Amino acid sequence: MANNVMLVLRMAHIKPFTTKSDFARLAANEIAVCASDGLISTRLNDAEVSNRWIITKIGLDVLEELEHAFTPRH
Repeated sequence: MANNVMLVLRMAHIKPFTTKSDFARLAANEIAVCASDGLISTRLNDAEVSNRWIITKIGLDVLEELEHAFTPRH
């Protein structure tokens, strides 16, 4: 599950995906977890929402931690 969450966070950071995209359908469970934990959002600001999932500041922090944890060490 952690690898899938990391993929969702990477996608939301690099190439925000729409709420109805094929990727969103395939990763629906992981997206739900990320959104529930505040790692991704469709909210642009207090007054605006989008139809694209984007990474949050907390999500960036978690992504960095996951990438560090899953990077092979020599």
